[in-house]
Amino acid sequence: MDEKNISSVLEKWNLVAKTRKQLENIEEALKIKIKTFMKERNWDKYFDEDSKINITISIQKRQNMDKEQLKNMLTEAQLLQIMTESSFEKMTIMTPEARERMKKYVKKK
Repeated sequence: MDEKNISSVLEKWNLVAKTRKQLENIEEALKIKIKTFMKERNWDKYFDEDSKINITISIQKRQNMDKEQLKNMLTEAQLLQIMTESSFEKMTIMTPEARERMKKYVKKK
């Protein structure tokens, strides 16, 4: 790579971007396989002793507002009527490096 030539730098950047995208696709496919593996066994948590990787699947809730109804309703009781709630699953993969980073931000009681 010729650092004084922008075309050369952009070519390398493009190569890195394509490689990153390929790796993201592989990572996403692996996450789906891990999630499927855990669901088949009805596992919510798993800790791999060899790699020290922890996996947790937890239910997350999300609230959405119906904006059309919000325009028509202004009282507190009416506002509660238009709130909707949905659930989704969140999978967290904790590597030993990420766990060490997290220790800086989480205080133990």
